[in-house]
Amino acid sequence: MEKQKKKIRDFSWDDYGISKNRHKELKYFCLQYDEKKSQIRYGAAGMKYDGMPHASEPGSPTEQGCLSNLAIQHDCEMIEQAAIAANPEIYQYIIKSVTYDLPYEFIEYDERLGRIPVGKTDFYGYRRLFYYNLHKLKIGDKLSRYS
Repeated sequence: MEKQKKKIRDFSWDDYGISKNRHKELKYFCLQYDEKKSQIRYGAAGMKYDGMPHASEPGSPTEQGCLSNLAIQHDCEMIEQAAIAANPEIYQYIIKSVTYDLPYEFIEYDERLGRIPVGKTDFYGYRRLFYYNLHKLKIGDKLSRYS
């Protein structure tokens, strides 16, 4: 008898090795997505001269701003990559769900995206896979094509 492959909907948090507290950490990281997206600045900002003395910090203010901007962009890209790796067909629904903490019923139909092409149970399975992918990215692992 052939061993059946486990369906995505049947994977639990324990299967992914994600504790309740780690899940909360990842969830709150995702809830900052829009805030971080709004902080991304394109182009380098120079130093503002207001005539007031300032404390000397290592590095230039422009360099510090660019490094901060890169870190924010990296955080946003991790969320996007984890969603695409979970399911490229519904990644936009996953991003909407995790960044606004919306249940399936609120994203089942979207004005811009249309109707989601998977059912509720499968969607939550892909969302758990998303969190697993994000967990791997945050600890520095690479995502395999078939996570």
